[in-house]
Amino acid sequence: MGMTAMNKIFSGILVALMLMVPGLAIHAAGSAAMSLDQGSYEVQRGSYVDVTVSVDPRGELLDTVRVVLTYDPTVLSAQSVRLSGDFERSAPGNYRDNAGGKISWGAFTLEGPVTSPSEVITVTFLGLTSGDADIRISSDSRALNNGEEKIDIGSLEEASVFVTDVEVTDPGAATLVVQSASHADEAIWYSNRDVTLSWTTPEGESPITAYIYSFGLDADEEPNVSLEASTQDLSLQAAQDGLHYFRIKGVQEDGRETAVTQRLVRVDTTEPNPIELTVQDDKILEGESAWFTFATTDETSGVAEYQVAINESEFQAQTSPLEMEDLPPGTYFFRVAAFDRAGNIAFGAVSVRVYPTGTDLQRPDGYEEGSEVRAIQAALTEFADEIFIDPLWWIIVVLGAIVLFGIIIQTRKRKK
Repeated sequence: MGMTAMNKIFSGILVALMLMVPGLAIHAAGSAAMSLDQGSYEVQRGSYVDVTVSVDPRGELLDTVRVVLTYDPTVLSAQSVRLSGDFERSAPGNYRDNAGGKISWGAFTLEGPVTSPSEVITVTFLGLTSGDADIRISSDSRALNNGEEKIDIGSLEEASVFVTDVEVTDPGAATLVVQSASHADEAIWYSNRDVTLSWTTPEGESPITAYIYSFGLDADEEPNVSLEASTQDLSLQAAQDGLHYFRIKGVQEDGRETAVTQRLVRVDTTEPNPIELTVQDDKILEGESAWFTFATTDETSGVAEYQVAINESEFQAQTSPLEMEDLPPGTYFFRVAAFDRAGNIAFGAVSVRVYPTGTDLQRPDGYEEGSEVRAIQAALTEFADEIFIDPLWWIIVVLGAIVLFGIIIQTRKRKK
């Protein structure tokens, strides 16, 4: 990756971190507005509904947004979030909290400021219990340009959601049972767009004369494609990555329809974004430690694990920052692999040269091995202790260290 692209990504992640840490963003009044695609939604208990959030710059330039939604977790449960507009990169620290009823999802663009209305995210909610609930765009939401706040807090919207009881199925109607050989577990992400589905129909009072199905990213799309009654399986292809919904019902000879049966299919065929990998010093002396930091994001299923290998060693799970000690003189090729939850992998690499003790590496006055990493770790750990003892804040601390370390390394390289 070229330095220009690297700088863009570091800048994007740094601005995204401003959205996550109170006080880092410059708060100023702006005119940008966030809105929901509907004023009210209706969904049956046990079914799904999509809610899309958009941003309208209203004359502003926007490069980063964070949508914060609140909802009643006793009525609704957020099942998935996907990017759906011009902000094409996920920000660090995104999360769904179905215990507290909150979603915080940030995104940024590397393609230049967004100047026209754009969708940001689409959230799929599951109706848990019958009742009414509100979905609100919180005042914690952000719309930034170069770290400066551009959102008009007074423009934020809310919508009502009505969760209705499941309609009583006609006791004479058949019930469909759907399975998938290619995507067997609805909760697992698969790196396979070829989807195989099959279904059985326990006998009702009247035989099935046709099936009607739909397949796509919309949670509430009505079945609209007909199949002959003899069809009991189907091969489909997911047009893109994301959470897909297969919905099918049967039409009986007596005119009655079965209830719609739904099957979730999670597809992620795209590797994580390029890994931001830095080494504090690519030339060190024997007995000194080599310090590495690494991080990336994944828009669809999320990053599950990092693994590291040195030269020809096997890859092993590691976390960032990583210290390598007691390296004998020689050249070491450091490789890191980022795995998303579907098993897709992105790789990064950097080399380090270890010189014998006594070699003059022409280091600047006051140089101390590992000092920059330790200083960043200490400062951010102190910050985390003062704010919250919470997993989200530890994510912020780690990502903040990585970004700041990367900026330091780039600055030192330019000075050289």
